[in-house]
Amino acid sequence: MSEDNRYIFDNDIDKRMEEALNDERERLNAREHARRTKRNHRKMILAGIVLLIAVFSVIGLVKAFSSNDYSSEEEFTAFADKALTENQICTPDSDAATEYSYDKDFSTAIRTDTLKNDEINGFRERKIYSILESADREEAKNLIIDTESFRTGNGAVSMYIHHYQYRKDGRNLVMCSSHADTYLFKEDTGEIIEPLQVLNVNYKDKAEEYASEYMTKTFNDRERSENYEDFITSTDKNYNEFVMTGDDIIFLFDPGTVVTNEENVIEMPMAYMLIDTAIRPETLDRYIDSSKPMVALTYDDGPGGDSESRILQCLSDNGSVATFFYQGYRLSSFSENARKAVKVGCEIGNHSWDHPVMSKLSKKQIISQIKKTNSKIEEICGVEPVVARPPYGDFNKNVLESCGIAEVLWTVDTKDWDTRDAKMTFDAVKRQKNLDGKIILMHSIYDETAEATEMIVPWLKEQGIQTVTVSELIKYKTGTTPKPGKLYRKLQ
Repeated sequence: MSEDNRYIFDNDIDKRMEEALNDERERLNAREHARRTKRNHRKMILAGIVLLIAVFSVIGLVKAFSSNDYSSEEEFTAFADKALTENQICTPDSDAATEYSYDKDFSTAIRTDTLKNDEINGFRERKIYSILESADREEAKNLIIDTESFRTGNGAVSMYIHHYQYRKDGRNLVMCSSHADTYLFKEDTGEIIEPLQVLNVNYKDKAEEYASEYMTKTFNDRERSENYEDFITSTDKNYNEFVMTGDDIIFLFDPGTVVTNEENVIEMPMAYMLIDTAIRPETLDRYIDSSKPMVALTYDDGPGGDSESRILQCLSDNGSVATFFYQGYRLSSFSENARKAVKVGCEIGNHSWDHPVMSKLSKKQIISQIKKTNSKIEEICGVEPVVARPPYGDFNKNVLESCGIAEVLWTVDTKDWDTRDAKMTFDAVKRQKNLDGKIILMHSIYDETAEATEMIVPWLKEQGIQTVTVSELIKYKTGTTPKPGKLYRKLQ
């Protein structure tokens, strides 16, 4: 082969080899590109998965942290503290403390302040116990009770007890009930008193003037209920729930009254300077409105034991009074109840020494029955009776002339001694068409009567009927004090 031909041949081989190498490089590059593309695709998929996991994790964390539900004692404590702060009616004093009780099904938190008066402490404990007993443990997950007390500056202590519950709604807890009760006490004795013993009769008019402007400035048309004005007018049923802090008087309205779509108690603070003329300089011992209905609860045959203790506690807790007609021979055995009756403002009447049929006695025997009992009442209670009730309601001219004291019968006989049934005793009072001026007969020695009293007294308050003593009823219905030798029965 000539040199020229060999050169051409070698060039062809080199050219083909170079082309083959180029083809291999392109194939390898294509394979590498495909491998890189696949790798990048996998990385993108993995990154997407990681991103999705991160997103869902963040969402889960947000949901977890946005939920106000709890599953431990520590979480419940934090929940309760937050709820107490958000829902407090007044800023609590520094000595207020909270007691927590955690349970996975039903938890409680109770905040109270320190009070020096045992009577007020005892009252508050009884109210808290009653709230705990009546709590909804089926639908609600917890119960929170907030109490606070303030000195008013005119001899009274003002207290509120606000209790509310939360139920589960998905992952959250929502308020399902809210109610606040307010109370006034004499600062020195702890005796419960009524608003008009602390405020003047014009305080509701002052509150109404302020409320009209407050409601329009604080809530818009859609927030205010259609009939909100019914709850801010000066009526017997309105403005009875309030707290006196020393700087403000805060009127409270139940949910669904003045504002719609609100589960919590509504507060209307009113500065003292706006209502100062309606605040009494000192609290009154008693306030009776002669223009309003009144009734005298009377109890015979005591003093009694546990049943009468319950009756006295009920009267005390409701700021109510009654007249107890005592038998002389029982006073030494139940002197504590007799003294407590006087302490809470009740009247003590004479019911003879040992319950005889008075019309069958001589004048001397009648006088002995009355004087002996009066003497014992003065010894034990420190008061002298001005009214008496003859046993069995039995009397004649000789009895009236010999007693030397006014005799009082009754207009409503509950027959509690016969039925021994609390509901029947309560119904005997409820079915009266007009209780104003009536004298109701019961007996303080029966447990069923004590139970009936615990229904009757709050019901009378709800009806706007004042409870007064027999002597007070005689005074307001006749214009005179009880007259010796006179018989009183109908005072309407």
